[in-house]
Order: sequence, then structure tokens, then C-alpha cells
Amino acid sequence: MRAREQRLYSLVIATFVVLTLFLYRYHDTFHFHITSTPSDFQGVYEFKPPFLSRNISYTVVWPSLAGTGITQAEIEDKFNRCTKVSVSRYDECRHVHARSSSYWRSVSKGSWTADEDFKRMNLASECCAFNHTELMAPAPRSELYPWEREYLSLPPLYNLSDIASADRSVIDLLTDTSDGSLTMGSDVQFKILLFNGRGERKTSGGDSVWVWLVSNELGASIAADVVDNKDGSYTASTILPWSGRVQVKATISHHRELFRINLYIQRLFTTSHWFTAKFKNNAGSETTPCSPLPFLPGFPEPEVCNLTDVNGFPWFCGKPVKKDLLNCSDFVSSKKLNSPGYYPLTEAEEELILMSETKRPFMIPNNIAISVLPAQNDTQLIPQPELPCSKRNLSFTFEDINSSGFFYNKTWRSLACQLPQVDREFLRTCLNNTQMIIIGDSNSIRQMDIITKMVGCTEKIKKTQVTWHAPWWCDVDSLGLSIKYYPPKMPFYGSMGEDLPNHVLYSSVSQLDAIPADGKYLVHLHHLLHLVPFHLSIAEHRLRLIRKAIERLMARNPHVVLVYQSAFTSFDKGIKNKPKISYFLLKLQREIFRDLGDRVMFMFTWPMTIAAENSDRHPTIANKFTKFYMGHVCGRW
Repeated sequence: MRAREQRLYSLVIATFVVLTLFLYRYHDTFHFHITSTPSDFQGVYEFKPPFLSRNISYTVVWPSLAGTGITQAEIEDKFNRCTKVSVSRYDECRHVHARSSSYWRSVSKGSWTADEDFKRMNLASECCAFNHTELMAPAPRSELYPWEREYLSLPPLYNLSDIASADRSVIDLLTDTSDGSLTMGSDVQFKILLFNGRGERKTSGGDSVWVWLVSNELGASIAADVVDNKDGSYTASTILPWSGRVQVKATISHHRELFRINLYIQRLFTTSHWFTAKFKNNAGSETTPCSPLPFLPGFPEPEVCNLTDVNGFPWFCGKPVKKDLLNCSDFVSSKKLNSPGYYPLTEAEEELILMSETKRPFMIPNNIAISVLPAQNDTQLIPQPELPCSKRNLSFTFEDINSSGFFYNKTWRSLACQLPQVDREFLRTCLNNTQMIIIGDSNSIRQMDIITKMVGCTEKIKKTQVTWHAPWWCDVDSLGLSIKYYPPKMPFYGSMGEDLPNHVLYSSVSQLDAIPADGKYLVHLHHLLHLVPFHLSIAEHRLRLIRKAIERLMARNPHVVLVYQSAFTSFDKGIKNKPKISYFLLKLQREIFRDLGDRVMFMFTWPMTIAAENSDRHPTIANKFTKFYMGHVCGRW
């Protein structure tokens, strides 16, 4: 018996040694760092790491999957496909997938490896080497957003024939036009029925449908308000504010399956593109991956630098591997990686993304043309309201809907109030003795450009071409007017091909808190294109911090008026269609900044960009935005 026990003990030890050596050999291929206990989350998922030649599996708790329909099989199948596709196109991806951690961590010889590290991470991104549980397993937000719960409960797309087909879908006029016409000022309704590529009626909702009315010869258009009936049908309604012949247009702006793809990517990988940090001092340099969440490929949580204090908003980067030379305090700049060459998706999902980037808009064909008769007094155009927009309670702007305004003669007209003519003299009078501060992305720069040209001012800090993410300052000394633009640390964490030093970026909160308790100020805020690539919990966190700063500002200075410019729509065909989930960001923006009082305006650009059929991520109608919000805020001081 004693000899048998001894043999059993030796067998256990030998087995342990073999397993230890095996895990050490393949540690780069499957590593995980889960700090939560199984009781905290729903579901236990078995995941077979792709790229292993042996059928080894292990069990982990994945908080990111709790409450969703994403399964172990879906993740495994997509990663295996992504590996095969990337290797078939780039043979070097074979080595990347075999030891993916070594591509996210510095392994190059020498002290100065920042450039080489960046190249290796770019290759890892190109090869879809994101199979790291410390990245995918943690939940970016403990609770699912309502739209995440809705779309992530859907199965992955395997057949393009399952998506709604614009060509097969129909739109019908619901409003009675038995006499062949309608009267100006009346309401009109439409019913949209969606069918898939096989001609079958869709029986559930979730697709994004836009409807708008156009009279090209009048330079007139208006967006309709669309209700998703959740059964594959949609109801659109709007007012008819002008007389003449009106054409009806409708489109499937984004398929629900496309929303599912992007929410899936953000839920598991927190972002659709990656950023890096350069650490540098006199002894050496190194580059590591970064994110506004502490979940990074190749870096367990204890090996992550918390650079929030430096950045002004949450920002986490891998700790330098060269610990004897570099530490977290040596962070000097950010830089964006190239967009990933592949995501772990099905073939049909990749095809849908490609469709959205090349074939938009998906127009629903129709022959609906409405003859709109003048009103009884022969009025051709709905009269403007008597209330001047400068007297409108700005808190009401948070209730604006798609049909709250329209274009006529290519001029935007509000149905809630009367807009003044906003021209050079109007603005120079309005902004006399005013400090205007603009904080935001490239569309904020566009507002800066429009206003400075209208008022005619002298640059104190010129618009630089070295790094366009930089301050811009322009004064009109004779008016006591100063206009300043600041790029925020949110959302700019870096740009492709550009090392972005920390000193050129400014925290939105810090800039708002720097406004003094006296003086006449107009503040313009806008955040969109650089926020939507991340999981929207990142946007929510930042916007709530900005709201608190606005509350402090409003309490401190009674002479401040603030404009928050909303997300907009676009038929953009560019890579990744950045605005595609802007609809969900819009929900957050309206919710978070509501009820801030009569000196905070919600500049609702959504209906304007639908009615104008905007196809640019930098809308060409940006000057219409300017005139609309200036027509509201001028005259309030």
C-alpha cells in the first residue's frame, strides 16, 4: 500500500510539472485576469482559446457577457475565422497569433524601443490579435444600456438576406388625400413596412429609418418624426409648412444588425480603434497600449498605469516593461494606431460593414408626391411665430423634435420661435464685450472658423498645421471681443500618424472651471466623432463630469450662456462610419444636459442634417447651426 501511495504521489507531481510547463509555454496565447467572483455575474462561459493546436479549455466568468446573447461559441468561431482570414492575407500574422502578448508588450532589444513597439502593436491590430481575456472579460459598464440589451440579445448575422432590404421595403401615405391634395399647415403620416432580402416581412424592430419631405425647386425640406412599432413597421409624421409639390424620401439609415455589430465590438473590446502612450526619459523610451478603461490586451490590471490625473479624464496605459528605466510618470504623448484590419466577426457581418461604407444611402423606393395647397388666406408658407428666439426659454430646446423646424429657400426656420437675420453686424453687436469659448472636436473648429470670419478678427494664436489639435485664439480689440478654441483631452487621445503631446490638450472641466464669476461669456461645447468609437459609458462618464462643471459655472457667473451642440446624422461612407451609433450618444446628451436652466441651450442638429441629406462627417451646413444658436442666445445679456 505504501509503494502504491508513493507511485500515486509521483504521478500527481509529474502531472503538475507537465501542466505547469504547458501553461508557461502557451501563456501568451491565453491569459486572463478576472477580479470578480462568480456570484457577482450571470453565466459561466467555457472558452477554447483559438490558435491552439490542442483541445484545451478553461472556465472563466465574463462580466461583459452577462445579460447579452453573446455566447462562447460565437466568440470562438469569430476569432478562429479572423485568424484564418488574417493569416491567409498576411503570413506574418501567423507569428502574431502564436504569441500575441509579445506584440502588445515591448520585447525589442535596447533601451529606445518606442518606435519599434508602436510598429508591433500596429501589426497586432492589423492581424486582429485581440484574444485577451483581460481585455474582453470585464464589463465596461456593470449594467447594460437599454439599447445594448435590445441589440445584443439578437443573434450574430450569418446571412445578408436576413437584413432589411430597402429595395423590397415599402412606404405608404396614411393621411387621406382622396381629393388629391393636402393643405399647408396640416399634419401628414406615413407607414413604412420593412422586408428582408428574401421578401419576407420583418416582424421585429430596431432598424433606423429616416423619412423627410422635399421640394427641391423651393429649397425646402423637413424631417419627419419616426416611431419604431417594434413589429417591422414604422410610423412617420410631420407638418406640411409650405405649399407646392412635395416629394417623400425614406431610407434605412442603419440596419439593426449593424448596430449589433458595433455594440458587440464595444462591449467586448471597449473601442473600435486603439491608442498608445509613449513613455520617454533620458534613459530610454517605450510604447504601450492605452484606453479610457483599465482593460488592455497583454496587460493584467496590476500592470496598468492610471494616468487620469495627467489626462484630465480616465486614461489607462500599460506600464513600461523596462521597469529599471521607465515608470508611469514618464508618459509624454499619445498616438493612435491604424484602424484594425479585421474584427472577430462573421463573413456576413464584415460584408454588412462594407455595404454601409460603400452603398449608402439605402433608399426605400416610392412614388409618393403630395400636392400641398396654400392656406385659406392664400399663404404659401406657414407664418413665423411671434415669439423671438432670444425670448424663448432655452430649457425648451431640450424638447425639440425632428419636425420642430425646416428649410425654406435653403434657410432654416424654426416652428417654435422667430429667428433674426444673423449676419456680420448682428454678430458684432451681439458679441460686443464678450468672451466666447469653444471646446470640442473638428466640428467645433468649424464653428470657430465660421464665427471668426463673420466678425472679422485678428489671430493671437494662429490655427496651426503642425498639430491641428491645438488652441486657437482670435480677438476684435475694438469690440472687446475674444474668441478662443480649446481641444479637450476628451475626446482627443491622439491622432493617427501624430504624436500628441500632453500640453496641447485641455480638460473641458478645467476650462469651464477657469471661467471667472464675472464677465460676459458665451460657451459652445460639442462632442461626437471622437467619442463614439469607445463604449458609450466613456461618453456618459465624461458628459456627467462636464454637467457638474456647468452647474458650478451657472451658479458662479450669472452672465454666462452655454450652447451644447448635439450629435448629428450623416450618410457618411467613410471607414467605420463613425456617426453610425451617434443616435445612442444623442440620447445620453439630451438626458444628461437637460434641466440646467434658462441659460443652457440644446442645439439640436439632428433634423437639420436629415433634411439637408448630409453626407459629410463635417457637415457643409455648419453655418446653419451657427445662425440658429446665435439667433437664440443673442440679446440675452
